[in-house]
Order: sequence, then C-alpha cells, then structure tokens
Amino acid sequence: MVEKKLFAGEMINASAREYCESVGARLSDYELRGVFMKGGYSGSTIFESFRRDVPPDAEVVTNVQYLGTVTGESFFYAARRLEVVVGTALIPRRKPSGASEA
Repeated sequence: MVEKKLFAGEMINASAREYCESVGARLSDYELRGVFMKGGYSGSTIFESFRRDVPPDAEVVTNVQYLGTVTGESFFYAARRLEVVVGTALIPRRKPSGASEA
C-alpha cells in the first residue's frame, strides 16, 4: 500500500469566502471538498492523519475545526475515544485554454 503524502499547504480557521477575499480570488474559482478525519492512522497524530486525507491538488484547507475527543460506545469496549477534525479543501478549477483573466 502506498503511503499518502502529508498536505504541506496552509490549514486555516477562516472561511472559504474570507480566504478568497484575502487573495483576490472568487469562490467560483475553486471546487470545495469536505475533509473529515475521525480517529487517525496508526502512529500519526490526528492532524498528520487529516493532512494525509486532504486532496493533493488542494491550495488550502479552510474552516479547520478540531472537534476534540468524542466518546462512543462499542460492542467490545465500554467506551471508545475518537478525535475528530473537519475542514474544507479549496481546489483550484482549471481555466479553459484561451480564457482571459478578468
């Protein structure tokens, strides 16, 4: 199994709209994709695991929230603790060839 690379870009707490305004882009310039990590990969912190699940072509991840530890019940354990992180990956849309910057 090939190990996923860690996303090296920024993970920020601002909204996608706020990010776009700060870089002079439009929200429609991006495809938005939700990223959700529950638990994590063995031997990694929850944030390293989250970075592995960010699409490789993402420019930035916005709305990053650490939801802390969630306690759930399972058949084998009285209680199970899971860490949860969510965010929105912004993936630049490809402009059609010959399109002008407006």
